[in-house]
Amino acid sequence: MKKSAFILTLLLITIGKLSTAQSITVTGNINDGKGSPLHDVFVADNDLKSAVFTDSLGNFTIEVPTGSKLQFQHEGYVDTLIAITNNTSLQFSIRPLGSGAGSAGTLTANKTVSEQAQSAHTEGSDMSSLSNGSSIGGAGLAHKKGNVHGSRYLFEDFVHGFLVNSSNEIIYNQAYLFDYDKMGGALLITKDKQSVVEADRDQTNSFTLYSNTDQKIVFEKVPTIDAKHYVQVLTTGKKYAIYKTISTSFIKSDFINSGITTHGNDYDEYVDEYVYYFFDVQSNQMQKISLKKKALKAAFAKEADKVNKYFSDNTGDIDDNYVEGLGDYMNK
Repeated sequence: MKKSAFILTLLLITIGKLSTAQSITVTGNINDGKGSPLHDVFVADNDLKSAVFTDSLGNFTIEVPTGSKLQFQHEGYVDTLIAITNNTSLQFSIRPLGSGAGSAGTLTANKTVSEQAQSAHTEGSDMSSLSNGSSIGGAGLAHKKGNVHGSRYLFEDFVHGFLVNSSNEIIYNQAYLFDYDKMGGALLITKDKQSVVEADRDQTNSFTLYSNTDQKIVFEKVPTIDAKHYVQVLTTGKKYAIYKTISTSFIKSDFINSGITTHGNDYDEYVDEYVYYFFDVQSNQMQKISLKKKALKAAFAKEADKVNKYFSDNTGDIDDNYVEGLGDYMNK
């Protein structure tokens, strides 16, 4: 990779450090003022602890500190700030730019978007660059090229997301999209899907990406598990966490035709291997686990009755979604 002076300074929204205030769950629906739902609206509380995106129906669910205000951002629409009082179910529209509603500039931590970007540049208190200087050409990031099965990248196309930096601040910029390099372990950032840079690993503690089918995927630095790659967080809470590592290898075509027999594959292939880890917060113990009932029951052995109830109430394949639900249930 060649080095680049690529600097991402446009309209950074820096969201404050995590709050310990009592929280509430807010649900809502956002439309464009004509009744059509707005997809991929960025929703965050203004103090600011958490953030989500709306789904294809304009719906969202977010947990925020009591007394928060919610900010909403979507490309082409006026940034909107709404106070959360006793109403935890919202339905409203946001206005397009140029509709007489004024210019964009959501308040975050008592600063407008442009004020925060300027502060980050002049004071150095926030990240003015998300890049480590490594640049990847558009041709080198082809998600599908030739007769290749699988991919080294998490998604077939770039997706929406946000980062948490080394100061535990959420960083979001609606101009940028993301993907994850499963082989190299780098978060990739692009504005035009042609010029692509890697996020600075030293400054990026975690990131959240939303697939085009609205699946939320969270990655975090967990050096005790993998010092070179980010680790997927399936569930985390006050008592337990479950992580997943993704190791991707490239296998070249080994097809041979002797004229009499043929064997091997006539295609290159990216192969993923997954390993799961269980972390007990109270005992500070980490262990590998398999996605089998026996292994999961052993991991949650000190709450045997509770884990047995989850298994009796929830049937189906034990996959990532099942384990995520189990972890969330056990953390309550």
